[in-house]
Amino acid sequence: MHSTHAERSLNTIHGGDARTTPYAGAAARLRHEVTGVAESPLVQIATAAEGMPGSVKLCYGESDVATPEFICRAAGEAALAGHTFYTHPAGYPELREAIATKVNELHGLSYRPSEVMSTVGASMGIFTAVRACVGPGDNAVVVSPAYAIFVNAVTMAGAEARSVPLERGGARFHLDVDRVRDAIDRNTRLLIVNSPSNPTGWVISVDEQRALAELAERSGARILADEVYERLVYDTPIAPSFARVVPDKDRLIVINSFSKTYNMTGWRLGWVQSSEAVVGQMCKAAEFITSNATAIVQQAGIVALRDGEPYVRELQVQYAERRTQVMRAMSQIPGLSLPHPDGAFYAFPRIEGLTSSAAFTLDLLRNTGVALAPGSAFGESGEGYVRLCFAASEANLARALKRLSVHVQRTRHST
Repeated sequence: MHSTHAERSLNTIHGGDARTTPYAGAAARLRHEVTGVAESPLVQIATAAEGMPGSVKLCYGESDVATPEFICRAAGEAALAGHTFYTHPAGYPELREAIATKVNELHGLSYRPSEVMSTVGASMGIFTAVRACVGPGDNAVVVSPAYAIFVNAVTMAGAEARSVPLERGGARFHLDVDRVRDAIDRNTRLLIVNSPSNPTGWVISVDEQRALAELAERSGARILADEVYERLVYDTPIAPSFARVVPDKDRLIVINSFSKTYNMTGWRLGWVQSSEAVVGQMCKAAEFITSNATAIVQQAGIVALRDGEPYVRELQVQYAERRTQVMRAMSQIPGLSLPHPDGAFYAFPRIEGLTSSAAFTLDLLRNTGVALAPGSAFGESGEGYVRLCFAASEANLARALKRLSVHVQRTRHST
């Protein structure tokens, strides 16, 4: 009997086939900086869910709603207008100007277009920034749990990633500044912070930003601030930007993206803010990595920035409602403890007694068709947690939460 694609994917998560493949020798000859990067259990769960008809996929970090029509229309018009050629590696001047204008509008900060670089999604910005700043013998401190790109980008650059976990205090996560300080030494080149946080929903305070800025200044390190969820906060209009507390642009690299704010995940468009010197160096590297973000997509990004505020406000209201729905449902599940998500669109509950989040999410998918991300996908400090993306319809969330509740209680009673 032939196995299905989903079964093969699930078997891969569970350990897979230990037989030697014809490619084993070739893999051994690849650089250890790459072969040492394990496939994310998040990708494995998502792949398995894709092969299961009717599954509820809340493992991805994206909305289940398509990009709004006004942005799609702008892309079509851009193609017909002839925006089908290479652009400068940093992007169209008009896009960089539009980004600088939006940053000023939202944060009251002045950036010149030469201090902005468009990127193929935030991922390319992160990877290029890390590659420009660290190498063999260096280290980077990563506030965790965090999306695996940070640790893996540092590892692939030949440097050491030092994860410093957030502290869980009551209903929220907090930054332990002393632990960050202890992780820094003379070889530390970057302090990497993602706020609002994927996966925890933690939003850094201005005081915590100032404390990290002081540590970076004393140690000579740069701050790499991933702020892609800055518009998706629920108690303030916008999350605080590091650029407001680090006046020296050369000591700060801010990463941002169109993906979450405008539901443009598949379009792959983001940007970097830093000094003209840093952006110039990153731009040189980008020419030989991706050349440039797609010209059509850049034009659509200009329209998103110009006309998208009503849509962003609508998203904020929708996600706030979904967050309330999830928090209320999870508060009724015995053995589950949910830290308050102040930003982004994730719930990151801890499950009492859970020692393998990868095994739990696999079992949940097999038995209920609900796909959540295992906390271990976000580093050691994420173990014992699972991540649910609530940028989904009310009906899909209700269905998934009911199945999760039954599964958690069944699992607790069987142990």
